[in-house]
Amino acid sequence: MPILLLAFFMMADHPLSAQVHYRFFYGKIFIAEPKTPLPDVNITFEGSAKGSVSDQKGAFSFYIDTIPVFMKVSHIGYKTKRILLDGSSNSMVLYMEPEVKELKEVEIKANKIEAYFKDEHYNLKDYEIDSSLIYLLIYRNKVSREELICRNQEGDTVARSGLLGFTPDGLLKDCLGNLHIRGKDSVYQVYRDGKELKLLYPVGIERYQKILGNCMASTVAFLFYKKVSEYGQKVMYYGVDRTTREKRVISQVEDEEKARMLRRNPEDQLMMMIDPPDAGGNVINAERGETDVSSGQIQGSREAFNRWSFDKKILYRPMKTALYRIRNFICIFNIPGKQLEFYDTEGNFSYKLKLNIDVIRDGRWSGEIYLDEAQSQVYTTFLKSTGTGLYRIDLNNGTLHKRVSLIHPYPQKIKIYNDQIYYMYDILGDPDNRTLYRQWL
Repeated sequence: MPILLLAFFMMADHPLSAQVHYRFFYGKIFIAEPKTPLPDVNITFEGSAKGSVSDQKGAFSFYIDTIPVFMKVSHIGYKTKRILLDGSSNSMVLYMEPEVKELKEVEIKANKIEAYFKDEHYNLKDYEIDSSLIYLLIYRNKVSREELICRNQEGDTVARSGLLGFTPDGLLKDCLGNLHIRGKDSVYQVYRDGKELKLLYPVGIERYQKILGNCMASTVAFLFYKKVSEYGQKVMYYGVDRTTREKRVISQVEDEEKARMLRRNPEDQLMMMIDPPDAGGNVINAERGETDVSSGQIQGSREAFNRWSFDKKILYRPMKTALYRIRNFICIFNIPGKQLEFYDTEGNFSYKLKLNIDVIRDGRWSGEIYLDEAQSQVYTTFLKSTGTGLYRIDLNNGTLHKRVSLIHPYPQKIKIYNDQIYYMYDILGDPDNRTLYRQWL
């Protein structure tokens, strides 16, 4: 009996010891190029004295009792990584990049900017960049017939299509890197044959959307797709094996705050299910194609339309998220969570970063992500009434570095290629004046 009492009191003296839950993490660390194991890499944790070191094969493992926590991975001569551990995965594969001494970044305020395309006879409808060539969809002032031209970096026209026999909606690039021109009911692939641009392999819009419409990136073995649900508040990313056609879920991104709000408000869910009310207040169920909502009537057509517009376009605007292939990684930008997830080219989890958005006081974060494919750099923007600030995202620690302020306050369709920013802009007061500007980083 005394022994049992002693054991009881010993347990009472340490009431928290049984509540500590340790998580086991493991992985390997490689040099980015070439892919060889990197030994003696230091692993530490912010706010903790614990640590670990990679062995001769680059392998490491550790237990930790507190998550989420930031893990620092450092080695002399290589860039330090600041990784977020939140229990998403216990396995990690990390690639260390050589440290290159860089001059301190300074903001450049439009020191070098030019109108890359501005013509008194032609207006710009859309553009795309393919490698070092810029494809421009243009039309003559007050004439609806368009044509496609291709220019080099110096601004010289190297190829053109001639007048198109249909009215295109715009240009796009698929996940395989092919350039297309989109019409009302078909999509055509653009092929450059010397000085002539040809439109090949027309595919119906529905078929194109089914096959490549939601394809975000590709590797030798996989195609990576997205599937949007919950009225735009949730996106599932998955990979499809190009040989076996097997589907594999990679990650899910959700705007949890908006999703909870939608679940708590059945009337909002109803509004999200319907198309815009017509002049009589009638609404059509977007999924079933049937008249819905109490015999199809909503009192007051203007009030109904205003309510629909507010819910659909403002209150529950589809969340922003992005997937890009950057070097040997598939990168998923979780905009609502302000996080960046890294996966290998087969969709295996590697590590996660926290985007350092909240420390920036330069207007409102746009949530847009821009990839410079030539330089493998990623950028985002902050918006304010006086202009747009472009920031580079450090892919090792999630910090942001301001690079330039754009001279125009509301640029359209920003693209970045080889340290050059392209964007369209409409000059107020002139209906046929859309110009493509180019600014240097």
